[in-house]
Amino acid sequence: MRKSITSIAAILLITVLLIFTALAGLDLGFFKIASVQKGVKLGLDLVGGSEITYEAEVPDGMGASELEENLEIAITMLRQRCDSLGYTEANVYKYGEKRIVLEIPNVSDPEYAVQMLGTTAVVQFRDSDGNVILDGKDLKNATAETRQLENGMMGWVVQLELQPEGRTKFQEGTKAAAEKASEGNNYVAIYLDEDLISQPTVEAQYATSGIDTDTPVITLGSNDSSYAKYLADIIKAGKLPFALRESKLQAIGAQLGEKSLDNAILAGLIGIGLVMLYMLIVYRLPGLVSVFSLALYIALFLVLMSAIGINLTLPGIAGIVLTCGMAVDANIIIFERMKEELASGRTLHASIDAGFKRAFTAIVDSNITTLIAAVVLWWRGTGTILGFAKTLFFGVVLSMLCMLTVPRILLRVFANFGVTNPKLFIGKRKEARASAFSYTKHFKKFALVSGIVSLVAIVGLVLMPFGIKVYNLSSDFIGGTMMDYEIGQEVTPELSAEVEDIVNEVTGQAPKSVTKSGNGGTIVSIKMAEIPTQQRDAVYNAVAEKYGGTDVVKVVSSEFVSASVGRDITNSAFLATTLAAALILLYIAFRFELRSGVAAILMLLHDVCVMLAFYIIFRVPMNMDFIAAVLTVIGYSINATIVVFDRVRENWKRGGGQGRFADVVDRSVSESVPRAVGTTITTLLPLILVIVLGVSSVRTFGIPIAVGVAVGCYSSLFLSAPCWAVFKGAKGKVK
Repeated sequence: MRKSITSIAAILLITVLLIFTALAGLDLGFFKIASVQKGVKLGLDLVGGSEITYEAEVPDGMGASELEENLEIAITMLRQRCDSLGYTEANVYKYGEKRIVLEIPNVSDPEYAVQMLGTTAVVQFRDSDGNVILDGKDLKNATAETRQLENGMMGWVVQLELQPEGRTKFQEGTKAAAEKASEGNNYVAIYLDEDLISQPTVEAQYATSGIDTDTPVITLGSNDSSYAKYLADIIKAGKLPFALRESKLQAIGAQLGEKSLDNAILAGLIGIGLVMLYMLIVYRLPGLVSVFSLALYIALFLVLMSAIGINLTLPGIAGIVLTCGMAVDANIIIFERMKEELASGRTLHASIDAGFKRAFTAIVDSNITTLIAAVVLWWRGTGTILGFAKTLFFGVVLSMLCMLTVPRILLRVFANFGVTNPKLFIGKRKEARASAFSYTKHFKKFALVSGIVSLVAIVGLVLMPFGIKVYNLSSDFIGGTMMDYEIGQEVTPELSAEVEDIVNEVTGQAPKSVTKSGNGGTIVSIKMAEIPTQQRDAVYNAVAEKYGGTDVVKVVSSEFVSASVGRDITNSAFLATTLAAALILLYIAFRFELRSGVAAILMLLHDVCVMLAFYIIFRVPMNMDFIAAVLTVIGYSINATIVVFDRVRENWKRGGGQGRFADVVDRSVSESVPRAVGTTITTLLPLILVIVLGVSSVRTFGIPIAVGVAVGCYSSLFLSAPCWAVFKGAKGKVK
């Protein structure tokens, strides 16, 4: 008894501490999560801002390692320029092989930011009078390294490599600087553009000869490793062997971001609340334990996001909601197992232990396959998708930690306190009978229907190379320009025609489409081919002048994507999906057998094809979020399939591998129905709320995922295990 009281007290204390820690990272305004300055950081789609993607124009013959090094130098240069311009919250990172992504919150005009940042570094060494001693053309290289200093200690230095002409200039400049030692002006100032980066001193002893060497050294100190690399990169920035050109520009208005945040948080809270209510109604006391564990999971998740600096984005909120459903999924599997044990006549203590033990492998296997999809998405993602991948990954890990440990401890505590009334644990349940419905017998009928739907997607893919636009591809995939303006009035067909004429007059080419969007239909959306920065600005100014000026017409979002970026995103989507499927196949083949792995992959392809058919039939815009949606559905679908496979393996092993394998499949699927339905409900509830209450960008992302979740439930029950039975035959062995 004392041990039970200690356990529950420890859990309550940890939960309270985590909640207070999470709240410390939140801005407690109405539905306001986290300011940019503290706690959980908000992505551009929630605070508004600009995203700029630079592409290096790599010269012929440059190797991969040299390109990698020079990109790091360029990143350092861009960070420094952002800081000097006051963009202190900017995020700069490498993407792909030769691209750099720059995210600047609260800057609504990426073209202006590009002009301010520039792409060519100007590095100069100046004396105290401002005279230039060296510039970029006089430098060969600069490296940060450690060596023994004059005081005998090891310390960090930056070693320069000078051109022959630069050596002469440096010798003369340092001689002149050393002569000013009595005035205190014996230094050489290092500038990037017009920003002072460093001001090393030239010792008086060099007043006679100056520093005459090809490799002069700037001594920094014993604890300046990061600054040494930073200074070396800044100096080398003046010798970047390639230019950076903008290949993608995207702007998200702050007003849209604020509205998105409010709606998404409200939808998420209501959705999670409905999930908790469902668990309480269906599972009673175990449901109460699950609700407490879910609250602990959410608090721990917020603390982790704040601690490691994950950017919270709209897809990230969808990821949190999705992982909450998957976290509850673990408890549903466990509680259904407990009900089976209670129905067989075992005691409550024994049922609790057996429920967790029997469900453990299914939960771990299913979550590992979701983690595979998250890792691939993390590897290939950028911007908001990267935030989604991180929330999905850490959410799955934390859900396993919380939902496998806390409920078990709490249920044992209740049992130790004598809370053993079967009615509180749902009592007994009737054992499912495989003969009630033969999934294997009707497999061909379900496969035929699924095949017809999948054929729609496949035909669409086949027609794409021939220029037949079956899918509603956004500029993310085909390149081009998209501009969304809040225009202050309803966008009628007549107004759309007027805007089309304006665009045609300004740019000399007709837009691909001019449509209305937004909840009130007051946003005009313009899609067209690539146009230069000046023309994008001219289009906005012309539209603003026509409909009330810049005080009325606001930029909601603006996006420019070059054709090369579109091709890379397409290749990335294909590579990510193929790699995730291959890794999942290997894992399932290892944990079960190859035939089950092939069946699972076929079902994944089926689920993806149904999603693609949905994109075709309902003309859902297909953008970068499509990759995240596909990989999420892959992870979720395989999660559901593995739970069914695990039950098949267990029942086959329990029967000694005797009898018809198809009968075992029918029985196992029937036993898995309550879990599959419960999990689908708890996952769809918050997703549907996010879709209904969210803005258009959330719906574009959330609806395909919701469709994929429903299809994943269908395929895991009616297709995956029966397909395994078809491959295996009537009899056989399972590992």
